[in-house]
Amino acid sequence: MRREVSVSVFAVLIVAAAILTVYYLNVGPTGFAVFDQNTQTSFDEGVYANVAYDSNASAVVLDINQTSGDYTSKIFDGGSGATWNSLVSQGSGVTFEVRNCTAADCSDTNFTSVSDLNNLNLTGRYFQYRSSFDSVNDTLASVTVDYTVPAVEPTVSVSISEPSGEKTSLSALPLVFTITGGTGANLTCSYDINYAGGVLVANTGITCSTGANTNSFDLADKGGDNTLTVYVSDTSGNASASSGFSVSVSEEEETTTDEEEEVTEEIPVEETPTVTQVSLGAIQSQDVNQGGSSQLTVSVQNTGTVPLTSCTLTGDDSGWFSITGGAININAGEGSTYSFSINIPEDAGVEAHTLGLSVDCAETTTSQSFTVNVLQKKLDFNITNVQRTREDRVRVDYSLTELAGADQDVQIFFTIADASGLQVANASQNSSVDANETDDFRANIPINESLEGNLTLSAAFNSQVYSSSVLEPITLGAPIGGFAIFEGVGGAGGLIILIVVVLVLVAVFFIARKMRESGKTLSDLFHNQ
Repeated sequence: MRREVSVSVFAVLIVAAAILTVYYLNVGPTGFAVFDQNTQTSFDEGVYANVAYDSNASAVVLDINQTSGDYTSKIFDGGSGATWNSLVSQGSGVTFEVRNCTAADCSDTNFTSVSDLNNLNLTGRYFQYRSSFDSVNDTLASVTVDYTVPAVEPTVSVSISEPSGEKTSLSALPLVFTITGGTGANLTCSYDINYAGGVLVANTGITCSTGANTNSFDLADKGGDNTLTVYVSDTSGNASASSGFSVSVSEEEETTTDEEEEVTEEIPVEETPTVTQVSLGAIQSQDVNQGGSSQLTVSVQNTGTVPLTSCTLTGDDSGWFSITGGAININAGEGSTYSFSINIPEDAGVEAHTLGLSVDCAETTTSQSFTVNVLQKKLDFNITNVQRTREDRVRVDYSLTELAGADQDVQIFFTIADASGLQVANASQNSSVDANETDDFRANIPINESLEGNLTLSAAFNSQVYSSSVLEPITLGAPIGGFAIFEGVGGAGGLIILIVVVLVLVAVFFIARKMRESGKTLSDLFHNQ
């Protein structure tokens, strides 16, 4: 009798464990992305041969009076290094051949049969399938192609070719540098010049773009040995490079300077007047999408003769500014840098907007304005759910809404950064969304099993017509009892499932205990009913 109860309880425990396993291990297609064909529009991208799409049956079938035919899919582009995992279809009687290609038109590979469509294990950028029909009962209602895209970590770098060596002029000195890599989204650049005695030129913004950049700058005095550093920032990260150079003046300039000094020595030295003054560096015009944001810096210089105290950076009343850092003190002749971001509302007008910044010190204040060109939003990206489904994986559910009226292929780069901004995990995925449609997608990000705490999830997405990025703060909990618990966006669902399963197990325990006390088995209970 006790044996029957124990076996029954054991069976229930196995079922409960299976529920937990399916939910937390996210059993399903193994890849990070899929291509789906389940509508006439998606099938029409391929080639019909003696077959057609039957809207009544919602499937591809043989044409009238045809005894055989085939359907050849469009060529799927998984990106460099994609691994094609499986092909899952709905319908009946159809046979498949596949090919994995290097050429964009798949002219370098022939179709071949495979023994297991659930385990293709093909690696390469392009993929195509052909389905054969030999009966009026053959149908093809949908096809799902699962593939994995290796993580790509976009990086940006910069190199300087000028200034270098010795210069003999203080004006129109060349500044030549080259930017490579990165996403090119919201690209910002600045430079500063230092010498042995301190800062010669404070952080100064300049216009830049991917590739070669040519600019020039002036120096206020001889300078001697100097070091110029260029800073580059975009959505893929930050980079900097430095170049040393020296400036010497001609004998004529030195003679003139000596004569001026001799004249100065003959004039009584007057006491230097006290000057209280602060200046803000120039900010380049910014192009930002509706609902997007841009990270910027601005230099502040004490151009007076006395120290300035409690200097804070404030934005205008547009409500578009987020400013980090508090009040600082700046000594005479020295400078500092403030960081801030511009956050553009979804409903902002598509036009040029003039924004204002102010630096307010206890002794003085100054203001600076710059232009933000708000661009039309052509693609909406929303993170709908983030969940740690395994100790070594975080699942991200998201949606894409097409706003430009044209089909878009979208490449998304996911990164997770810790509190210091260091990237600790990443993944990438290709998705497609039809014109004026909203589609849901899912991506998996591999993580270290020990990763936990307050983190930031970012997604930079690029299509043929639009690029932007989003940031989402998340909290990643430590694995509990062998299962990973995520606290953050959408994390409540996993906790509810766990509570329900625990309640079921408690109920099973009390039923088993009651049956043992009464001397009945599960068979007795069912027989009595």
